[in-house]
This record gives sequence, structure tokens and C-alpha cells, in this order.
Amino acid sequence: MTHFDSHLRAVLDELEISYQHFTHPAVFSTADVTLLPEKLPGADTKNLFLRDEKRTHYILVCVRAESRVDLKRLGQSLGIKGLTFASPEDMFSMLKLTPGSVCLFGLMNDTLGRVRGYLDCSLNDEDDMQNHPLINTASLVLRVGDMRRFCERVGHPLTTIEIPTRAAL
Repeated sequence: MTHFDSHLRAVLDELEISYQHFTHPAVFSTADVTLLPEKLPGADTKNLFLRDEKRTHYILVCVRAESRVDLKRLGQSLGIKGLTFASPEDMFSMLKLTPGSVCLFGLMNDTLGRVRGYLDCSLNDEDDMQNHPLINTASLVLRVGDMRRFCERVGHPLTTIEIPTRAAL
């Protein structure tokens, strides 16, 4: 079993959240996930760490892996101008994550409360979801409701919204 953060494990245990732990080669994109030898259970997700043009608003968005998020429309629906991807430096300083490892569990590292978490409403239709445990060489599968409980426990309750998407290529 690949190591994952002991603090993350402690919070999951404290909340009595059960999960399945899978190790795999490092993945940096949803395209990499399709190359994995085994299809994992639960909804395959991707997480986007975004910011506004003035670097005053930061959000972490969790959607289905196949979604192509329309950043302009998402920014309009949230009242955030110039929504774009945050830098790896911001990602590390706020969430203690590196590219490829972005996950909702990273909200536990935002001790200043600068990042808001959003979950696409389509994931409410799922029982289970996948998310990296702060590293991109493993995935945890847990109940969607348990992910919500985890985020609430670490002071970042998730807001469920319909994340606008663009048509597939």
C-alpha cells in the first residue's frame, strides 16, 4: 500500500469514513487515467484549482472526469471575473498540492480559508466517487456524502452547483 498523508488518514478514521485505497502509476491528467490497467469503482472525477484575474478568489471545483468546464460561464455564475487556472505555486502554498494531485482532500491544508470548494450537482447521482489522497499515485473511493462530511469537518463545506460545460470535441 502506498503511503498517504497520516493527517488525512486520521480525519477519515475520526469520521469513521470507509474507503477503498488503490495504488497506480502517477497520473497527471484524465487522459493518463484511461491508460491505467484497472477501471476503478465509483465516479471518476477531476478537480480544477482556479482563481480570478486579481488573485483574490480561489476555488476548487470537482466534476466528472469527462467534463469540459466552461470557465467563462462558471465565473459568470459565481460572480468571479477572469476565472483561470491557478499557478502551481498558489496550489502548493494554499493546498500543499502539486500538479496532478489536485483533490478535494487538499482543502484540509487551506488553514486560512482562502479556497471555496464546489461539487458538480451531477455527482449527487452517484453513490461513490474517486479522489486522490493528496498524491497522484493513488486514489481513494468513498461515498459522495462522506466526501461532503470530510470537507465540512476541515472547515470547507462543499457548495453543490451545476458546473457549466462546453460541448465535447
